[in-house]
Amino acid sequence: MAKAKSPVTPSLFQLDPLPKNFVLAKPVQQDAYDESVIYELETKGDLIITRKRDGWKLFAVKTNGEVKIYTDGLNEVDERLDHIKAILKRIMPDDSMIVGEGIVDIGDKDDLGKVSSVFHSSPERAVKIQNYEAGLVKFMIFDIVIENGRCLYLFSVPYHQRLNAIKEVVGINNHLIMPPQVLEMKYDDAKKLVLDKSWEGLVLYDRNFISSFRLDGKNPARPKGCYKWKPIFEDDFIIREWLPSEKDPKRLKEVVLLQIDPKTKKEFYCGKVGTFTNKMRDELKRLKRPFVMQVAFEARYESGKVRNARFMHLRPDKKVKDCVSPKSYSPSPNTA
Repeated sequence: MAKAKSPVTPSLFQLDPLPKNFVLAKPVQQDAYDESVIYELETKGDLIITRKRDGWKLFAVKTNGEVKIYTDGLNEVDERLDHIKAILKRIMPDDSMIVGEGIVDIGDKDDLGKVSSVFHSSPERAVKIQNYEAGLVKFMIFDIVIENGRCLYLFSVPYHQRLNAIKEVVGINNHLIMPPQVLEMKYDDAKKLVLDKSWEGLVLYDRNFISSFRLDGKNPARPKGCYKWKPIFEDDFIIREWLPSEKDPKRLKEVVLLQIDPKTKKEFYCGKVGTFTNKMRDELKRLKRPFVMQVAFEARYESGKVRNARFMHLRPDKKVKDCVSPKSYSPSPNTA
């Protein structure tokens, strides 16, 4: 990494502690861009394809020789990640800030549940989980915000240079801290690989991408040049119940998703969906239940609950008895 100093960062904010109103820009969502943008970048040779990891976003800062790690909500992580702090203290330049993903990798598959249990448990319990159950949380660094007191975004340092800087810091023999997994292949082949390996998805970069942040607690506009892609699944679900808004009990907020277990033949809870227009909310309230709804989602948990569900269509042509899940899951309590 470059050693040049700059007064820019101190004039923006202090790194210790990291301010609560710091918000980093997120990738452009899948439904907000046309895929032709990705193919155009590929044709021009400007596309960087990386594997999207399924974990918790973490910020790490180093000032005065000491390292602090924060969750995406900017809560400081205590001794849960002392093993990560020790390595970063050795390899990370002072007056720097990096961002990455805390992951638990089991058999080349990310276990989000294990990561969540580490951060939701007491520090003592979190250490035991890592030592005896899940394995140590790893840290995949996907960007550098500040290096040696110099904000790389404000100096328009392109992503391919920031990626090289990450690789230089991490080195080649570090198994707990790593750079993004770059996929040196065609975009279509990378999408197929995600499906074959049951990965979460891809993060796609324009090699010249510059990110951004805000210091007022508001979300920055999602900058062009960084795109998220995930495989989207679809299925039909039974609707027997709708849930009201807390502010307005007469307003439909969400509906509860159910499917039939292929072994027990009983209905089980699959989550909720609430991505409706106001017109559709009124229509759903009037419909005679039960009825069938087609829903898109990104993945299913071990319980069968769907992740990031989105409403697609009503399916008056489908029968409730036909809404059978693709396999039998371990049921979870039907909680709102």
